[in-house]
Amino acid sequence: MRHFRNEDEEYIAWLDHYPAGFVLNLGRKPQPMMHTAQCVHLSLSGGISPTAAPKACSMDREKLERWGREAGLTVIPCSTCKT
Repeated sequence: MRHFRNEDEEYIAWLDHYPAGFVLNLGRKPQPMMHTAQCVHLSLSGGISPTAAPKACSMDREKLERWGREAGLTVIPCSTCKT
């Protein structure tokens, strides 16, 4: 699992390298949203830093969900990418 905050280049490289991965967008605490790495909600357009809101990323969705639960978060699935 990898965490990103204010590391846009590294985050974009992770998305490119792991297109089948999962991203937990932590900007919606206490209910962060789970996305696939290819989800349109993770679009890099708009001029906003993609990692201004922290992200946790992994190839293992269950690991991300478990980490979220252990941190006291309620992970909600994205309705667009159907995670």
